[in-house]
Amino acid sequence: MLKYIVKRLLMLIPVLLAVSLITFILGSMSSGDTARTLAEKKHDRPTQAQIEEIRVQMGFDRPVLVQYIDWFEDVFKKGNLGISYSNDEPVVNEMARYFPKTLKLALTALIFLVVIAFTLGILSAVFPESWIDRLSRLYCFCSVSIPEFWLGLILLYVFGVQYRLVPVLGGNSSGLPIIPALTISICSGGIYVRLVKTNMEEVLDKGFIRAARARGVHEYKIVTKHALKNAILPVLNKLGMGFGSLLAGSAIVESVFSWNGLGKFALESVKLKDYPVVQGYVLFMAVLIVLINLIVDIICGIIDPRLKKT
Repeated sequence: MLKYIVKRLLMLIPVLLAVSLITFILGSMSSGDTARTLAEKKHDRPTQAQIEEIRVQMGFDRPVLVQYIDWFEDVFKKGNLGISYSNDEPVVNEMARYFPKTLKLALTALIFLVVIAFTLGILSAVFPESWIDRLSRLYCFCSVSIPEFWLGLILLYVFGVQYRLVPVLGGNSSGLPIIPALTISICSGGIYVRLVKTNMEEVLDKGFIRAARARGVHEYKIVTKHALKNAILPVLNKLGMGFGSLLAGSAIVESVFSWNGLGKFALESVKLKDYPVVQGYVLFMAVLIVLINLIVDIICGIIDPRLKKT
């Protein structure tokens, strides 16, 4: 297992190199002059000379590859992701300030996701063609069809405007983000419900399940102990990747509910052309998603030791 972990960590190096290089090049190719943006912050009506002074001072006049190598050395030697253009604060400090709120939102959404996926998936597999199975299919269809921002706005109107249970402007980041988490989990849950149902149906049709039924084992024990244990591995793998998506893809929901998380902060940084923050955000999320997948692989290996050999 140790050899496997070291191998996966070594595979992280080319991934980070590729992600950081692509992010840096795309940032440098984006429209707008960063030197002019920074000069406008410092001077009301900057002259061309003042803009050029900022360009030389920040090193924007150098080739993109040279800028990238300097940035890369700062990141991996000093852990320095740069200084935010918008507030002159270190990017690392800003991300450390916003990330706990995004983590809280993603964990709450994951709990809702697991409850919805396993409840509907297992029941629809155990009772095929029943009303719960039809309800499950309807939910899956709606889940993959409804965009998160639309459902978020509807829930915000109902619970924020009509019932005043959540603030409409300026989300309270100290409480649990129940409504934003429900929005994410409802829109993401359909795929997991289908996955749980498909795996459970496949396992419930196997010979050892029929043998257990023939021996008179109670149906509840067959489903929870024998079938679920064998059906859970692919779902666990998918949930691991899904958790990375919850962390990295919650920017729209955070913006709709004014939840001051890292996604909303990154989205605002894109609008302000604050490239150090955007580059730091993309690199941080790439590392996080690879590490989450590694942890999920280790857990799957513990549950099923045969996977360690693959």
